[in-house]
Amino acid sequence: YTKMANKDAPFGFIPVRMVGGAYFSGGQDEYDIADDYNTAIFSGDIVELHTDGTITIGAAGQTNLIGVFNGCFYTTDGGVPTYSNYWPASQSSSDAKAFVITDPNVVFEAQEDSTEIGSTATHPAQVGSNADFVSTHAGTTAAGRSKQELDSSTITNAAANLRIIGKSTDPENSDATSANCNWYVRFNEHLHYDNVAGI
Repeated sequence: YTKMANKDAPFGFIPVRMVGGAYFSGGQDEYDIADDYNTAIFSGDIVELHTDGTITIGAAGQTNLIGVFNGCFYTTDGGVPTYSNYWPASQSSSDAKAFVITDPNVVFEAQEDSTEIGSTATHPAQVGSNADFVSTHAGTTAAGRSKQELDSSTITNAAANLRIIGKSTDPENSDATSANCNWYVRFNEHLHYDNVAGI
């Protein structure tokens, strides 16, 4: 039997359970999206809380991360109420709401973009390390799904966006020695968790 290589198919951040093993309840909070906000946000994207109280796409290295985007509601200029898995860039809407998984104790599954996490140390030595995420990959409008990934090159014992909790049990993406392994992570830098300054 020869183990197949991991599939290179990024999907953003998917909630799988809570720290400690409890089930994820599906809980989420609502935040405003600014009228005409000019960047698409996809389900599974990490998002920030902007200084004006609205949700914006997350950027690696930021500490005002608030959670993971899980769809939105908005009314179009033509008066059509719309639920969507993603926020279309520059959508004109005065009532747009983002649904965000904000609990910092949620464990997410995500794919890494290379092999650095697996090659830096033999599993399970990566557990407890930190890494940033890749925020520059655009999602797919067909499914409204994120393509954000863990940034393999940023694995560190210093501060970074996410804490590695463990290696995925997905049989098709759990080879830590090859590219694109899936990992379980939680937020390490989070507005509700890391005691960072307010915005």
